[in-house]
Amino acid sequence: MDQACYGFLTKQRDEVRKAAETMYFLSTKEEQNVNISVYCYDDVNNPRCGGGGAFRELAVHRAISARHQIRFYTGNFPGARDADERNFLHRHLGISASYLVSRISFSLFATVQSLFSGADIIAIPFSIYSPVLTFLFKPRRTVVLFFHETGRESVRKYGLAGWIPFLMERLVLDTARNFITLTDSMAQDIARRRGNVRARAGYVSLDPTMFSETTGDGHLVLCFGRIDVHMKGIDVLIPAFEKIADAYPAHKLVIAGRGKESDIAWVKQRIDKSPCHSRIQCVVNASDEEKKRLFRLATIVCMPSRFEGWNIAAIEAAASSKATIGSKISGLSDAIKDGETGILVPPEDVEALAEKMALLLGDSNLRIRLGKNGYIWARKFTLERVAGIQEDFYREVFNSLPA
Repeated sequence: MDQACYGFLTKQRDEVRKAAETMYFLSTKEEQNVNISVYCYDDVNNPRCGGGGAFRELAVHRAISARHQIRFYTGNFPGARDADERNFLHRHLGISASYLVSRISFSLFATVQSLFSGADIIAIPFSIYSPVLTFLFKPRRTVVLFFHETGRESVRKYGLAGWIPFLMERLVLDTARNFITLTDSMAQDIARRRGNVRARAGYVSLDPTMFSETTGDGHLVLCFGRIDVHMKGIDVLIPAFEKIADAYPAHKLVIAGRGKESDIAWVKQRIDKSPCHSRIQCVVNASDEEKKRLFRLATIVCMPSRFEGWNIAAIEAAASSKATIGSKISGLSDAIKDGETGILVPPEDVEALAEKMALLLGDSNLRIRLGKNGYIWARKFTLERVAGIQEDFYREVFNSLPA
């Protein structure tokens, strides 16, 4: 892992620890402490994956460890290091031989271990590609953190092999009893499907240092987040930029984040083939400071995803006072307020995306208005609020268990 990425992760660790120490309202509650085991494949230090979900769960569970005993299990990878903190133990499960092996082995090891863990509550940030199936055996004690519904996208992406994750998703939605989602609309949708479940929106927390009221314009169109070509619609973004590039010759497109080597290789090869190759850049493992710099230089932020649970980058863009274009899909439709903080377009529509990119690049007054609204909107997503909601839900589930 390069030094910039290591510094970024170290700073994130220190920030969430500091936030946990300031959450005095959690530590002064008189209710009984809860022993919570969390099984989350994604790890903020894993170069193969990460994303907003990994940072969210690490930050939230570190924060509530001020009051509860937390055992936090993530997938194994080369160089993974276990860690012990006060009330917070971080362990890695599985075999690190390859990305596929690590996912499969994590699912098996985590499912078996969780059945014998003795935890009061078992929390599973659910992944269709590395499912932990405790909810089948301990449904009353298991809280599923369900962040986005993939549906048949896994079949579209992986063909016949995609049916397994599709069926895993149907299984958890039809079987689990306790859900935390990222959005109100998703919680309401799960509750409508089944009447015998608890489902509550937990939202995402935002790094407070992302907030900026600057309206600076570095002639940059930014796409920041996990580099996943299919999920994030990068194969839609690049041709859309190519369509408007001649009309806005001063602007560059920057695609930044982390992802699998195969996705990063695809992006770099596609850039090499583009007639605008000198104006498209792929930034891998951007440091914390580089991330802030990119958001503050951005003219606009684009995220034409095919599916999302809740895109933390959309809120980071709003906190940075930047207008955002996103796909009109569940998750992004919650994170981007259409016509107020950004603009939504149909997914997989290159023409519509190009049209709205041109609209915002050509109208500074509109960009500034959307950016100012976004700054106000993003102020509600604090770690204290998000962690408090999740802790209350854990307590509710724990208090409903038979004596």
